[in-house]
Amino acid sequence: MSAEIIANNDDLLTEILLCLPLKSLVKFKSVSKHWLSLISNPNFSLRFSLIPQPITGLFMRGLSCKEYYFINLSSSPSPAPFKYLTLGNNPSDFEITIRQSCNGLLLCSRSNSKKPDDHYVYNPTTQEYTMLPPPPLDTGVCYFGFNLAFDPLKSPHYTIICVKNCNNFEDDSYQIDIFSSKKRTWRLSRATFIVSYYASFTDGVYWNGYIHWINEQDPSLHFNIDKEEVQEMPVPPIPDGQYWRSFYYLGVSRDHLHLIENYAPCAALFNVYEMENDYSGWFIKYRVDLRQAATTFPEMIRSHINPEHIQHYKISTIYVVREENEEESYLVVHIPGKLM
Repeated sequence: MSAEIIANNDDLLTEILLCLPLKSLVKFKSVSKHWLSLISNPNFSLRFSLIPQPITGLFMRGLSCKEYYFINLSSSPSPAPFKYLTLGNNPSDFEITIRQSCNGLLLCSRSNSKKPDDHYVYNPTTQEYTMLPPPPLDTGVCYFGFNLAFDPLKSPHYTIICVKNCNNFEDDSYQIDIFSSKKRTWRLSRATFIVSYYASFTDGVYWNGYIHWINEQDPSLHFNIDKEEVQEMPVPPIPDGQYWRSFYYLGVSRDHLHLIENYAPCAALFNVYEMENDYSGWFIKYRVDLRQAATTFPEMIRSHINPEHIQHYKISTIYVVREENEEESYLVVHIPGKLM
């Protein structure tokens, strides 16, 4: 079949374009106005979103380092999208930090000691970004977390969920401001809820239409974006004989919500939980034992600490990667100086 016939057949050309990686599609938008129209069509975007995409890499950065490291997870490694994140006319002394990621978009903030942080939504594939207008801030009100929700299967638009305290309520009462990229405005949600001052709202995870906040001591919560309802989220029960728990990880991979928690005394022995789709509870997806890895990587052991103490192992879980083939799923774990 000639190239001219393919170029003049939109249906056939669309099927070919759907087989390409996202980065190639971004480049091919500049081929012609016709290709730009095909690739930008909402129906094309919806069909492309339905195609399972592998996780190609992760961004990492040290606590005292401004440089980002791109960890390639693909069989055909690609170059890092960036090492230093600069958005617009950003002075070098104002650091831009990635706060969250959600289905290909990054929520970033720019620190500024003289005023509240600026927030951006950045697409690392297209290198396009939007600076968010600041939410309305009344006297005596503080913001406790910005959270990104984006589902390309439902809409090309994203939502920002911002939790704040209530100035005219009790100290432990909170409200939610919602920003829609479609309307470009903030509005106050009707949801009001009471929770301890120590509850955390900075590391929310979007899944199944909800933003999820995990807390070790206070109740864990999730916010239904469509219904604007805050409810308590179930967590795995603490085993008999244990009184202390530590949540290592909460994240999403291939539309599965995972939770990792650890109980004393061994940090190298833990379960990976998965949430039921109907929120009826968590079930154990994987049982992980990293104690044998210490023989190959002795740097993961704090030899000066008692082996029965939870701090004996220096381990942090970075990501749970679910593959289309279940047997190929894996954990990305950080030990001093290495990822494994």
